[in-house]
Amino acid sequence: MLVKAGARRKDTHFMQEITELERHSRALCTSAARSLPAHKCSPPEAADESHRPLQRLASVNEVLAGLERCMNCSQVVSAASKNTQQEHEQTLLEDLQYQQRQLKHVMAGRERAREESRLKTGYLALIQRETDGLLGHLNLMAEKEITHQCRQNVTDVRERLSDIRALLANLVQQRGDERTDESTDDGAISQRPLRVLVVDDGPVNLMLARQMLETQGLKVEGVSSGEQALERQHSGVFDLVFMDIYMPTLDGLETTRRWREYERTQGSSQSVLVALTANADSAGRDACLAAGMDDLLAKPYQPETLLNMISRWFPGTIKAAPPA
Repeated sequence: MLVKAGARRKDTHFMQEITELERHSRALCTSAARSLPAHKCSPPEAADESHRPLQRLASVNEVLAGLERCMNCSQVVSAASKNTQQEHEQTLLEDLQYQQRQLKHVMAGRERAREESRLKTGYLALIQRETDGLLGHLNLMAEKEITHQCRQNVTDVRERLSDIRALLANLVQQRGDERTDESTDDGAISQRPLRVLVVDDGPVNLMLARQMLETQGLKVEGVSSGEQALERQHSGVFDLVFMDIYMPTLDGLETTRRWREYERTQGSSQSVLVALTANADSAGRDACLAAGMDDLLAKPYQPETLLNMISRWFPGTIKAAPPA
């Protein structure tokens, strides 16, 4: 948490320095326009917070480089103003050099903070792997023929280790989100796309739901049975799951119960589970909620209702669709 806070302070200071640099560059352009009437110095565009940091830096640097070229190629029209013009150019050059030194200093500090963040993420991942190994060893010990007291001690340690494992998993997830935010070194600050799993034994419904969600920039996977859904759960983390209730072999309610049980035993973060069912009366809703569902969507559903469900549980992720 301290590393995360430090990285954010560095980022805030970095963005403040960029804004200050843009302000100085505009002031320099204004001064240059008055002192160099024969040369046109285009001021930088107004700062746009949505632009990438490196784009803003490159834009300012281009403007400053243009100012430097203007000053180097400019000639004094009258001999009387020659000394004054040279002094003014020297002042502008000194300001430019100072701003460039400040920029390099801030960028170096930000890079150091990011490197520390990467190291901490590696340490957390290593500790998590070691904890997983210890938990597996305790599970093997619990299966052996041991005394009741020894089994009780193993169970207690295993429960405490499971709590630690859940905490580590949460920290690793937070560090992953932070690194995703920091990856905007080469792009705008972006939000991690939601991972969505659609479980439906109807191929047409499955295809349409996937296509519609993917057009919203979501990372979507689709399966046609409860067994396949549980296999996907073991191989990745999903933010949102649309679960068809009526499926052969393993229906949506039993799949949901097993899904929640796996989350509890693994100590992982809970997915938002939304039932897809034609039985949307109070009894059907109660059965879904009792199994572990978070919400219910009546079938057949319209595209806007599917998108509005996502906006309800993950505000700001996508734009809620207007009523049809």
